[in-house]
Amino acid sequence: MQSQMKRTTLRTRVGILAATVLLVGACTQPAAAPSQPASTPGSSGALVTAPSAPGGLTSDGKILVRWFVGLGTGGNPEQLGVESAAVAKCNATDGPCTKANIKLALEVYQNDVAYDTLATQIATHNAPDIIGPIGVRALNGFGAQLLDLSKYVQEKTLDTAGIEKNLVDTYIVNGKQIGIPYAVYPSYMYYNKALFKEAGLKAPPHKVGDKYVMPNGSQVDWNWDTVAQIAKILTVDSKGNDATKAAFDPKNIAQFGFDFQWTDPRGWATVIGGSGSAVAGDGKTAQWPDNWRKAMQWYYDRLWKDHTAPTQDYITALAGGNTFQSGKVAMDFVHTWYTCCVYPGDDTSPVKDWDIAIAPISLDGKITAKLHADTMGVLASTLHADAAVRAMNFIMTQPDIVVTYGAMPAKAADRKAFFDALDKKFAKLNPTKVDWQVASSMLSYTEAVNHEANMPNFLKSDAAIKQLQSDMLTNGGLNLDNRIGDLVKSLQSLFSAG
Repeated sequence: MQSQMKRTTLRTRVGILAATVLLVGACTQPAAAPSQPASTPGSSGALVTAPSAPGGLTSDGKILVRWFVGLGTGGNPEQLGVESAAVAKCNATDGPCTKANIKLALEVYQNDVAYDTLATQIATHNAPDIIGPIGVRALNGFGAQLLDLSKYVQEKTLDTAGIEKNLVDTYIVNGKQIGIPYAVYPSYMYYNKALFKEAGLKAPPHKVGDKYVMPNGSQVDWNWDTVAQIAKILTVDSKGNDATKAAFDPKNIAQFGFDFQWTDPRGWATVIGGSGSAVAGDGKTAQWPDNWRKAMQWYYDRLWKDHTAPTQDYITALAGGNTFQSGKVAMDFVHTWYTCCVYPGDDTSPVKDWDIAIAPISLDGKITAKLHADTMGVLASTLHADAAVRAMNFIMTQPDIVVTYGAMPAKAADRKAFFDALDKKFAKLNPTKVDWQVASSMLSYTEAVNHEANMPNFLKSDAAIKQLQSDMLTNGGLNLDNRIGDLVKSLQSLFSAG
């Protein structure tokens, strides 16, 4: 994330829950940087360094294409091995790189220095050709430097066959196709089947259009009002009273009905309220649409009025922020990359029997399931664009690359093998198979504007939104409408300064 979303290595999250990276990573904590390699890197943070060459040509006249890894996942030892193997395969005597007179070279940096390293390389005219894996949030730092890949998509040099159009369009920024998703992470509702059974509740719907059956037998829409109602039944205090009871003690809660784990206000607003943006259509005016304001109030009421969602103190206490894995949260809205962290995979796990359900209908009357997606891009400064695109296409179409990043393949035909591998991973503890069709179906309901899309003065604007998140999770006395108004004013100031 954003980035994974963080999966095999969750990108550094900023703030308390901070935004999910786009790249799945370490499951032990939500703020983990990529795992350290087996060998100790130098002071530069380089794990693998590619050679440079005058004019981008090697001494034997081959076109040198440098692949820069580190902006997201990719630095774990096992990932380095797969990446190196892909490079070797391309460079083999009969490999596609060799046949095209290309020499592909891998360049890997620690996640905490990769951004500065790449910025320096660009500034000193020593930039690589390919960057990635990288997600929507990470692209905000370098999107302006990326090559428009539209013609390569049209010419089919880049293989987009079998990838839904709305997923490809995720990486159209300011009219430029700056990437092609090879890995996607749809979002949906994880739920603890044991806690639902204990509360006498039916499971949430798995198919779009299905109703939810309430305890009295009535059938209602699966929307956020329904989530609020059943969250009260699933929230229990230390004496066993649920949140529908007059005796319920909100100061001593043992179990929560719902959490929105590892995302931020733009993520909350997008899923609960529906598609929107903090930036108006002119690209420079700050806003917080009405459906987003209503979404913020909905969530704030769950935190401080109903007490059915954990505030920051509880979040910290519940498995260090991995709230659903604690076994004390009945429903949790997260992405596919959270399969890394649902439970540690041993018999001590408090979460054994779980499944996934579709996203509830948003407040605007439509289902919106926010999307994380990973891509690779080619820097516009490359001296050999055609060669770089060819090499990048080879990398992104290698099945082992997608697998090592813990990603759901963007190509529909490759997803069954991915889900089969997850079933095998979870078979020991989960008594029944997870309904992975839910994940695939949510890809048809992605937001019109990605919730991690660019904003003017991005880092400072993003930090201002994260401060709203902190305030909502720690302060039960906010006038939320006024607080959002102050945020819009702050964003406008930052947009103008940016």
